[in-house]
Amino acid sequence: MVAPKESHKLPHTNLEEFGVPTVSSPKKKKHKKYRSVISDIFDGTIISSVQCLTCDRVSITLETFQDLSLPIPGKEDLAKLHSASHQTSLVKAGSCGEVYAPQGWIAFFVEYFKSWFWGPTVTLQDCLAAFFARDELKGDNMYSCEKCKKLRNGVKFCKVQRFPEILCIHLKRFRHELMFSTKIGTHVSFPLEGLDLQPFLAKDSPAQIVTYNLLSVICHHGTASNGHYIAYCRNNLNNRWYEFDDQSVTEVSESAVQNAEAYVLFYRKSNEEAKKERQKLSSLNVMEPSLLQFYISQQWLNKFRTFAEPGPISNNDFLCIHGGVPPHKATSVEDLVIMLPQNIWDNLYSRYGGGPAVNHLYVCHTCQMETEKIEKRRKMELEMFIRLNRAFQEEESPSIFYCISMQWFREWEGFVKGKDSDPPGPIDNTKIAVSKCGTVLLKQGADSGQISEETWHFLQSIYGGGPEIILRPPVLQIEPESLETEDKIELETHSL
Repeated sequence: MVAPKESHKLPHTNLEEFGVPTVSSPKKKKHKKYRSVISDIFDGTIISSVQCLTCDRVSITLETFQDLSLPIPGKEDLAKLHSASHQTSLVKAGSCGEVYAPQGWIAFFVEYFKSWFWGPTVTLQDCLAAFFARDELKGDNMYSCEKCKKLRNGVKFCKVQRFPEILCIHLKRFRHELMFSTKIGTHVSFPLEGLDLQPFLAKDSPAQIVTYNLLSVICHHGTASNGHYIAYCRNNLNNRWYEFDDQSVTEVSESAVQNAEAYVLFYRKSNEEAKKERQKLSSLNVMEPSLLQFYISQQWLNKFRTFAEPGPISNNDFLCIHGGVPPHKATSVEDLVIMLPQNIWDNLYSRYGGGPAVNHLYVCHTCQMETEKIEKRRKMELEMFIRLNRAFQEEESPSIFYCISMQWFREWEGFVKGKDSDPPGPIDNTKIAVSKCGTVLLKQGADSGQISEETWHFLQSIYGGGPEIILRPPVLQIEPESLETEDKIELETHSL
């Protein structure tokens, strides 16, 4: 007979000593917001509003974008965009139709008939107006109203809440059908300077600069199946245009750029006031005696030197919430800051505000204590898991398994190994669980792992969550008749 194994009981551990809270009402993991040089330069925000035509309820959503993919309107679309009657209806609806001022019928018909012979004259403003025009939600595209709790006819509007420093505009030149693809070769005229985007700006937007100058154009030559890309770029040093065709770079005229078949355009914010501010700052005497020296973010100072709207001074990239330097940035803080004399700081602060003002750099003691506490917690959780899992592996035939989501487990593993600074949220087994007849079972093919009962209770006591998914290995039942037969065979073999 095999003696029953002793159950591996969870050792008593005072979790609070390691900064581990006992979970009663677990909080969800905080959603991280990542930033980079790319997001600082190209990120903009669109505000979309959908109005239910039955109850007039309006739902609003904000969406981050890094480029605008604009349609190229055809003849009928242009006629609607340019017609005075359609213009009036758009303005009443509150969409972006105010781009076009009411024009005379003679001018309208001249442009309309001209398009029949030489093709439609499409401007970049036409493409923008088509993109921001109101969209009627009806038929197969009805709006699910939260107030009515039904599918309703609706109207969707969108405008820009915040324009990026560099606006990337993509023109939809390729149309992909089920069996084939085609290219739209319509010429779209675009301005080299002074692209005014004021008509597409939301009314409550804090943005002040909405004028853009062209920085670069990408062109595609060829068909939908094959072709070649070239680019036109403006040199900021001499304001001249150059064509980039593989390894060949040649200077070109502005007219050559304007006649190009644009595919992607890059526009940069234009702000003469920002240039004047930079010139004013450079004229100040940096050697002027100063009683106080101020530290300022190198990152924000780079924005001031290059952006049309650098925004308020932000020193949060080298400071913690307590006003000190985070311990993990202590060794590199000198690369993150620049020391300014008082007269330059006063000039920048009076113009842009923000802050906070920093005259002394010190490592935050509070953050240091929290860091040490987190390290103790990581070590305790990792050692305890290894200990419990080793005992689980030594069991020959465990009677019970607990299943855990590998997605959650990877997050926890990243935390205890120091790859992720924040602990995971509550255990979330919802994606690997399925309920049948009131019993929670493991979903077939789910991304899951198996742990012992003690390990489950250990993790669950810290993070909470669930649901519990228990697996019980089937026990092989040996019938009495087969036992008797085996005994007879053994006796006969022994006698022989």
